[in-house]
Amino acid sequence: MNLENALADVLKGLVDSMDKKTIDTHSDVYQVLRQIREKNPSYFTDMVQFLHNDLDTLAEHALDITDTKDTGIVPFIVNGLYKHFHTQRIEQIEGSMCCHDKSSFIESRTLKAIKQQENLSLYDDYQNVEQIEEDKERKAYWSPTSVKDTDEAIALFWNWYNVNDAKPVSNQ
Repeated sequence: MNLENALADVLKGLVDSMDKKTIDTHSDVYQVLRQIREKNPSYFTDMVQFLHNDLDTLAEHALDITDTKDTGIVPFIVNGLYKHFHTQRIEQIEGSMCCHDKSSFIESRTLKAIKQQENLSLYDDYQNVEQIEEDKERKAYWSPTSVKDTDEAIALFWNWYNVNDAKPVSNQ
C-alpha cells in the first residue's frame, strides 16, 4: 500500500466516524428525516430545505441583529455562503494562504458592522495581540488585501449572488 492510499483510507475512516458520531448524536432528528423520506421521497429535499430555512431563521434571531439596510446579508452569513464566497474569491486573488482566516475575519467584521450600523475597515494589525511584541503595526495575516471594508465585502457578495454582469455561456 502506498502513502496516498494509506492517507485516503485514514481520511475516509475519519469522515465515516464523524458521520456516525453526528447520526448518533442526533439520532432522533435522523429518524424523523428517514420517516419523511420514506413517506414522501419526491418531496424529501423540499422538506429538508424548509427545515434548514427554519433553523437559519432561528440562528438569525439568536444573533440579536436589528433590522438595518444590510440585514439581508445575515441569512447568507448564517448558512455559510457569505464566508464561502469570500474564501473562494480570496483564494483566487490573493492565493490560498490564510484565505479561510481572512474570510472568517470578513464574516465577523461584517456582523459587527451590521450591529453597529457602520462601515468597518478590514485592515487589521497586531496592536491588540499580546503575544506579538515587535512590528505590532504591520498588517495582520488575517487582514485581506483584495477588499478594503465591510461595505465593499457586502457589495462584492451581492454582485456575485445576483449574477450582476453575467454573460451567457457559449455552447462552443
